Amino acid sequence: MKTFTLLLFGMMSVLVASAQITVTNDALAPAGTHILMAYDTINASLVSPGAAGADKTWDFSALAVTDMDTVSLLLPGNTPYGNNFPMSNFAVGIVSSDSYAYFTRNSSIFSNLGVAATIEPYGFISTSIVPPNIYLDFPVNYGNIRIEQYSMEVKLADNSLPGVDSIKYKSTTNEILTVDAWGSITIPIGTFEALRQKEEKTISDSIWMRFFGNWILLSTSVELVDTYNWWTNNMEAGFTLCSIDVDPSNQDVTNISFLNSTIVGVNEIAEEQIHCYPNPAVNQATITFPPSQTLKSIDLYTITGSLVRVDTHIEAGRVILEVDELPEGVYVAQMLFANGQSFTTKVVKN
Repeated sequence: MKTFTLLLFGMMSVLVASAQITVTNDALAPAGTHILMAYDTINASLVSPGAAGADKTWDFSALAVTDMDTVSLLLPGNTPYGNNFPMSNFAVGIVSSDSYAYFTRNSSIFSNLGVAATIEPYGFISTSIVPPNIYLDFPVNYGNIRIEQYSMEVKLADNSLPGVDSIKYKSTTNEILTVDAWGSITIPIGTFEALRQKEEKTISDSIWMRFFGNWILLSTSVELVDTYNWWTNNMEAGFTLCSIDVDPSNQDVTNISFLNSTIVGVNEIAEEQIHCYPNPAVNQATITFPPSQTLKSIDLYTITGSLVRVDTHIEAGRVILEVDELPEGVYVAQMLFANGQSFTTKVVKN
Protein backbone atom coordinates (compact mmCIF):
# COMPACT_ATOMS: atom_id res chain seq x y z
CA MET A 1 0.00 0.00 0.00
CA LYS A 2 2.79 2.37 0.89
CA THR A 3 4.55 1.55 -2.39
CA PHE A 4 1.34 2.20 -4.33
CA THR A 5 0.85 5.54 -2.56
CA LEU A 6 4.38 6.65 -3.34
CA LEU A 7 3.99 5.61 -6.98
CA LEU A 8 0.71 7.51 -7.26
CA PHE A 9 2.25 10.59 -5.64
CA GLY A 10 5.18 10.41 -8.05
CA MET A 11 2.86 10.18 -11.06
CA MET A 12 0.87 13.16 -9.83
CA SER A 13 4.08 15.16 -9.38
CA VAL A 14 5.08 14.50 -12.99
CA LEU A 15 1.64 15.53 -14.21
CA VAL A 16 1.74 18.78 -12.24
CA ALA A 17 5.27 19.60 -13.39
CA SER A 18 4.38 19.18 -17.07
CA ALA A 19 0.81 20.51 -17.00
CA GLN A 20 -0.18 22.77 -19.88
CA ILE A 21 -0.78 26.43 -19.13
CA THR A 22 -3.43 28.98 -20.05
CA VAL A 23 -2.44 32.46 -21.22
CA THR A 24 -4.70 35.41 -20.40
CA ASN A 25 -4.54 39.15 -20.95
CA ASP A 26 -3.03 39.50 -17.47
CA ALA A 27 0.12 37.72 -18.66
CA LEU A 28 0.99 40.55 -21.07
CA ALA A 29 2.97 43.47 -19.70
CA PRO A 30 1.13 46.77 -19.14
CA ALA A 31 1.59 50.02 -21.04
CA GLY A 32 4.75 51.74 -19.87
CA THR A 33 6.91 48.61 -20.18
CA HIS A 34 9.85 48.45 -22.58
CA ILE A 35 10.84 45.05 -23.92
CA LEU A 36 14.24 44.19 -25.40
CA MET A 37 13.87 41.79 -28.34
CA ALA A 38 16.95 40.14 -29.83
CA TYR A 39 17.50 38.83 -33.36
CA ASP A 40 19.78 36.01 -34.46
CA THR A 41 20.86 36.14 -38.11
CA ILE A 42 23.55 33.46 -37.75
CA ASN A 43 22.14 30.38 -36.04
CA ALA A 44 19.00 29.73 -38.10
CA SER A 45 20.25 26.26 -39.08
CA LEU A 46 20.50 25.28 -35.39
CA VAL A 47 16.84 25.97 -34.66
CA SER A 48 13.74 24.00 -35.60
CA PRO A 49 10.18 24.69 -34.38
CA GLY A 50 9.66 20.94 -34.06
CA ALA A 51 6.45 18.95 -34.25
CA ALA A 52 3.08 19.85 -32.81
CA GLY A 53 1.79 18.12 -29.71
CA ALA A 54 1.74 17.97 -25.94
CA ASP A 55 4.51 18.24 -23.37
CA LYS A 56 7.21 19.37 -25.81
CA THR A 57 10.69 20.63 -24.97
CA TRP A 58 12.23 23.39 -27.10
CA ASP A 59 15.89 24.15 -26.41
CA PHE A 60 16.84 27.43 -28.09
CA SER A 61 19.65 28.21 -25.67
CA ALA A 62 22.13 28.31 -28.57
CA LEU A 63 20.58 31.50 -29.96
CA ALA A 64 22.91 34.49 -29.98
CA VAL A 65 22.21 38.21 -30.04
CA THR A 66 23.32 39.57 -33.42
CA ASP A 67 20.95 42.56 -33.31
CA MET A 68 18.54 44.05 -30.83
CA ASP A 69 15.59 46.43 -30.72
CA THR A 70 13.32 47.96 -28.14
CA VAL A 71 9.60 47.23 -28.19
CA SER A 72 7.70 49.87 -26.22
CA LEU A 73 4.26 49.01 -24.85
CA LEU A 74 2.28 52.26 -24.70
CA LEU A 75 -1.04 53.97 -24.36
CA PRO A 76 -2.09 55.33 -27.80
CA GLY A 77 -2.19 58.87 -26.42
CA ASN A 78 1.52 58.66 -25.67
CA THR A 79 2.40 57.98 -29.30
CA PRO A 80 2.70 60.38 -32.24
CA TYR A 81 -0.17 58.83 -34.24
CA GLY A 82 -2.68 57.72 -31.61
CA ASN A 83 -5.39 60.09 -32.89
CA ASN A 84 -5.56 58.09 -36.15
CA PHE A 85 -6.86 55.06 -34.25
CA PRO A 86 -9.48 56.33 -31.78
CA MET A 87 -10.82 52.81 -31.08
CA SER A 88 -7.44 51.51 -29.88
CA ASN A 89 -6.55 51.28 -26.20
CA PHE A 90 -3.02 49.89 -26.53
CA ALA A 91 -0.02 50.47 -28.79
CA VAL A 92 3.27 48.76 -29.55
CA GLY A 93 6.17 50.89 -30.78
CA ILE A 94 9.34 49.67 -32.52
CA VAL A 95 11.92 52.24 -31.49
CA SER A 96 14.54 51.77 -34.24
CA SER A 97 12.05 52.19 -37.10
CA ASP A 98 9.82 54.83 -35.46
CA SER A 99 6.77 52.66 -36.22
CA TYR A 100 3.68 51.87 -34.17
CA ALA A 101 0.93 49.26 -34.19
CA TYR A 102 -2.41 50.03 -32.56
CA PHE A 103 -4.51 47.43 -30.76
CA THR A 104 -7.70 46.59 -28.96
CA ARG A 105 -6.65 44.75 -25.82
CA ASN A 106 -9.09 43.40 -23.24
CA SER A 107 -9.90 40.19 -21.37
CA SER A 108 -11.15 38.45 -24.51
CA ILE A 109 -9.02 39.66 -27.40
CA PHE A 110 -5.72 41.21 -28.56
CA SER A 111 -6.23 42.55 -32.08
CA ASN A 112 -4.29 44.87 -34.39
CA LEU A 113 -6.34 47.79 -35.76
CA GLY A 114 -3.62 49.35 -37.89
CA VAL A 115 -0.08 50.66 -38.19
CA ALA A 116 1.58 54.06 -38.59
CA ALA A 117 5.14 55.01 -39.42
CA THR A 118 7.37 57.46 -41.24
CA ILE A 119 8.75 55.76 -44.35
CA GLU A 120 11.37 57.42 -46.52
CA PRO A 121 11.01 58.91 -49.08
CA TYR A 122 7.20 59.09 -48.70
CA GLY A 123 6.97 60.47 -45.18
CA PHE A 124 4.13 59.62 -42.78
CA ILE A 125 1.98 56.58 -43.58
CA SER A 126 -1.04 55.37 -41.63
CA THR A 127 -3.26 52.44 -42.60
CA SER A 128 -6.06 50.45 -40.98
CA ILE A 129 -6.29 46.66 -41.01
CA VAL A 130 -9.76 45.57 -42.10
CA PRO A 131 -11.09 43.68 -40.28
CA PRO A 132 -8.64 43.87 -37.37
CA ASN A 133 -5.97 41.15 -37.28
CA ILE A 134 -6.60 38.93 -34.24
CA TYR A 135 -3.29 38.14 -32.53
CA LEU A 136 -4.68 36.27 -29.52
CA ASP A 137 -8.07 35.04 -28.34
CA PHE A 138 -8.14 35.01 -24.55
CA PRO A 139 -7.94 32.69 -22.79
CA VAL A 140 -5.29 31.05 -24.98
CA ASN A 141 -5.46 27.27 -24.61
CA TYR A 142 -3.93 24.28 -26.35
CA GLY A 143 -6.11 23.37 -29.34
CA ASN A 144 -7.51 26.85 -30.04
CA ILE A 145 -8.07 27.46 -33.78
CA ARG A 146 -9.01 30.63 -35.66
CA ILE A 147 -9.38 31.16 -39.44
CA GLU A 148 -9.38 34.75 -40.66
CA GLN A 149 -8.77 37.11 -43.57
CA TYR A 150 -7.69 40.75 -43.32
CA SER A 151 -6.40 43.44 -45.67
CA MET A 152 -4.57 46.74 -45.61
CA GLU A 153 -4.11 49.34 -48.33
CA VAL A 154 -1.70 52.26 -48.66
CA LYS A 155 -1.88 55.05 -51.25
CA LEU A 156 1.21 57.21 -51.75
CA ALA A 157 1.79 60.35 -53.79
CA ASP A 158 4.42 59.59 -56.44
CA ASN A 159 5.14 61.64 -59.54
CA SER A 160 8.46 60.06 -60.44
CA LEU A 161 7.11 59.07 -63.90
CA PRO A 162 5.30 61.30 -66.45
CA GLY A 163 1.54 60.98 -66.08
CA VAL A 164 1.76 59.16 -62.76
CA ASP A 165 0.56 60.93 -59.60
CA SER A 166 0.33 58.09 -57.06
CA ILE A 167 0.91 54.42 -56.34
CA LYS A 168 -1.15 51.97 -54.30
CA TYR A 169 -0.08 48.93 -52.34
CA LYS A 170 -2.63 46.36 -51.15
CA SER A 171 -2.03 43.28 -49.09
CA THR A 172 -4.57 40.57 -48.23
CA THR A 173 -3.71 37.82 -45.77
CA ASN A 174 -5.53 34.53 -45.28
CA GLU A 175 -4.46 33.02 -41.99
CA ILE A 176 -5.00 29.91 -39.90
CA LEU A 177 -4.03 30.31 -36.23
CA THR A 178 -3.60 27.13 -34.24
CA VAL A 179 -2.32 26.71 -30.69
CA ASP A 180 -0.69 23.44 -31.74
CA ALA A 181 1.75 22.62 -28.92
CA TRP A 182 2.57 23.15 -25.27
CA GLY A 183 5.60 22.46 -23.17
CA SER A 184 8.82 24.06 -21.95
CA ILE A 185 10.99 26.47 -23.95
CA THR A 186 14.55 27.53 -23.12
CA ILE A 187 15.93 30.78 -24.54
CA PRO A 188 19.17 32.49 -23.45
CA ILE A 189 17.50 34.34 -20.55
CA GLY A 190 15.82 31.27 -19.05
CA THR A 191 13.27 28.46 -19.25
CA PHE A 192 9.51 29.06 -19.40
CA GLU A 193 6.35 27.00 -19.62
CA ALA A 194 4.72 27.98 -22.90
CA LEU A 195 2.00 27.54 -25.47
CA ARG A 196 3.02 27.60 -29.13
CA GLN A 197 0.79 29.30 -31.66
CA LYS A 198 1.32 28.50 -35.35
CA GLU A 199 0.32 31.10 -37.96
CA GLU A 200 -0.11 29.72 -41.49
CA LYS A 201 -0.30 32.76 -43.74
CA THR A 202 -1.00 33.22 -47.45
CA ILE A 203 -0.14 36.82 -48.29
CA SER A 204 -1.37 38.25 -51.61
CA ASP A 205 0.22 41.57 -52.58
CA SER A 206 -0.55 43.91 -55.46
CA ILE A 207 1.01 47.18 -56.58
CA TRP A 208 -0.89 49.73 -58.68
CA MET A 209 -0.08 53.12 -60.22
CA ARG A 210 -2.51 55.86 -61.20
CA PHE A 211 -1.67 56.86 -64.76
CA PHE A 212 -3.57 59.89 -66.09
CA GLY A 213 -6.37 59.24 -63.60
CA ASN A 214 -6.67 55.47 -64.13
CA TRP A 215 -5.38 52.75 -61.79
CA ILE A 216 -3.13 50.27 -63.60
CA LEU A 217 -2.00 47.00 -62.02
CA LEU A 218 1.80 46.76 -62.03
CA SER A 219 2.49 43.49 -60.24
CA THR A 220 1.05 40.78 -58.02
CA SER A 221 2.70 38.23 -55.79
CA VAL A 222 1.73 35.49 -53.37
CA GLU A 223 3.88 34.50 -50.41
CA LEU A 224 3.43 31.60 -48.01
CA VAL A 225 4.83 32.07 -44.50
CA ASP A 226 4.52 29.96 -41.37
CA THR A 227 5.24 31.75 -38.09
CA TYR A 228 5.59 30.08 -34.70
CA ASN A 229 5.10 32.19 -31.56
CA TRP A 230 5.69 31.00 -28.01
CA TRP A 231 3.62 32.64 -25.24
CA THR A 232 3.87 32.16 -21.50
CA ASN A 233 1.72 32.95 -18.47
CA ASN A 234 4.86 34.02 -16.59
CA MET A 235 4.24 37.72 -15.95
CA GLU A 236 7.97 38.34 -15.61
CA ALA A 237 8.19 37.85 -19.36
CA GLY A 238 5.13 39.84 -20.44
CA PHE A 239 5.61 39.41 -24.18
CA THR A 240 6.32 36.86 -26.91
CA LEU A 241 9.13 34.57 -25.77
CA CYS A 242 10.26 33.60 -29.25
CA SER A 243 9.07 34.03 -32.83
CA ILE A 244 10.32 31.99 -35.79
CA ASP A 245 9.39 32.44 -39.47
CA VAL A 246 9.62 29.34 -41.66
CA ASP A 247 9.42 28.89 -45.44
CA PRO A 248 6.67 26.23 -45.79
CA SER A 249 8.14 24.88 -49.05
CA ASN A 250 11.43 23.71 -47.53
CA GLN A 251 11.03 24.37 -43.78
CA ASP A 252 14.02 26.75 -43.80
CA VAL A 253 14.00 29.21 -40.91
CA THR A 254 14.02 32.75 -42.35
CA ASN A 255 13.78 34.90 -39.22
CA ILE A 256 14.24 34.48 -35.47
CA SER A 257 13.48 36.92 -32.66
CA PHE A 258 13.45 36.22 -28.95
CA LEU A 259 12.98 37.97 -25.65
CA ASN A 260 16.24 39.37 -24.31
CA SER A 261 14.91 40.89 -21.09
CA THR A 262 11.79 42.28 -19.54
CA ILE A 263 13.37 45.63 -19.21
CA VAL A 264 12.62 48.78 -17.57
CA GLY A 265 9.39 50.36 -16.54
CA VAL A 266 7.98 53.67 -17.59
CA ASN A 267 10.32 55.77 -15.45
CA GLU A 268 13.59 54.33 -16.73
CA ILE A 269 15.41 54.36 -20.05
CA ALA A 270 17.87 51.69 -21.10
CA GLU A 271 20.82 52.63 -23.32
CA GLU A 272 19.61 50.13 -25.91
CA GLN A 273 16.47 52.24 -26.35
CA ILE A 274 18.39 55.16 -27.86
CA HIS A 275 18.84 54.83 -31.63
CA CYS A 276 20.25 57.21 -34.27
CA TYR A 277 19.41 56.87 -37.96
CA PRO A 278 20.49 57.30 -40.63
CA ASN A 279 24.01 57.15 -39.30
CA PRO A 280 26.01 58.41 -41.18
CA ALA A 281 23.60 61.24 -42.02
CA VAL A 282 23.69 63.77 -44.85
CA ASN A 283 20.89 66.26 -44.16
CA GLN A 284 19.04 65.06 -41.05
CA ALA A 285 19.78 62.68 -38.21
CA THR A 286 16.88 61.28 -36.18
CA ILE A 287 17.44 60.03 -32.64
CA THR A 288 14.62 57.93 -31.20
CA PHE A 289 13.83 57.20 -27.55
CA PRO A 290 10.82 55.81 -25.62
CA PRO A 291 7.81 58.01 -26.44
CA SER A 292 6.74 57.82 -22.80
CA GLN A 293 9.81 59.87 -21.86
CA THR A 294 10.22 63.66 -22.12
CA LEU A 295 13.43 64.98 -23.66
CA LYS A 296 14.28 68.28 -21.97
CA SER A 297 17.32 69.23 -24.03
CA ILE A 298 19.86 67.99 -26.55
CA ASP A 299 23.29 69.46 -27.32
CA LEU A 300 25.64 68.50 -30.13
CA TYR A 301 29.41 68.57 -29.69
CA THR A 302 32.38 67.95 -31.92
CA ILE A 303 34.56 64.99 -31.04
CA THR A 304 36.93 67.45 -29.35
CA GLY A 305 34.17 68.84 -27.10
CA SER A 306 33.18 72.08 -28.86
CA LEU A 307 29.46 72.92 -28.77
CA VAL A 308 27.82 72.98 -32.22
CA ARG A 309 24.67 74.95 -33.01
CA VAL A 310 22.10 73.09 -35.13
CA ASP A 311 18.34 73.31 -35.51
CA THR A 312 16.50 70.62 -33.52
CA HIS A 313 12.90 69.43 -33.63
CA ILE A 314 11.80 67.49 -30.55
CA GLU A 315 8.70 65.31 -30.97
CA ALA A 316 7.16 62.41 -29.05
CA GLY A 317 9.73 59.64 -29.11
CA ARG A 318 12.27 61.35 -31.34
CA VAL A 319 14.39 64.40 -32.02
CA ILE A 320 15.51 65.53 -35.49
CA LEU A 321 18.88 67.21 -35.93
CA GLU A 322 19.45 69.37 -39.03
CA VAL A 323 23.06 68.52 -39.90
CA ASP A 324 23.18 69.50 -43.58
CA GLU A 325 25.42 72.53 -42.96
CA LEU A 326 27.90 70.75 -40.68
CA PRO A 327 31.35 69.72 -41.88
CA GLU A 328 31.84 66.00 -42.35
CA GLY A 329 32.97 64.23 -39.20
CA VAL A 330 31.94 62.59 -35.94
CA TYR A 331 29.79 64.44 -33.41
CA VAL A 332 28.38 63.55 -30.00
CA ALA A 333 24.77 64.28 -29.01
CA GLN A 334 24.17 64.82 -25.28
CA MET A 335 20.53 64.16 -24.28
CA LEU A 336 18.90 65.13 -20.95
CA PHE A 337 15.52 63.65 -20.00
CA ALA A 338 12.91 64.90 -17.53
CA ASN A 339 13.46 61.84 -15.31
CA GLY A 340 17.05 63.01 -14.74
CA GLN A 341 18.77 60.46 -16.99
CA SER A 342 21.27 61.62 -19.60
CA PHE A 343 22.70 59.77 -22.59
CA THR A 344 25.27 60.40 -25.30
CA THR A 345 25.20 58.97 -28.79
CA LYS A 346 27.51 59.43 -31.78
CA VAL A 347 26.27 61.15 -34.92
CA VAL A 348 28.35 60.81 -38.07
CA LYS A 349 27.96 63.48 -40.78
CA ASN A 350 28.83 62.60 -44.39
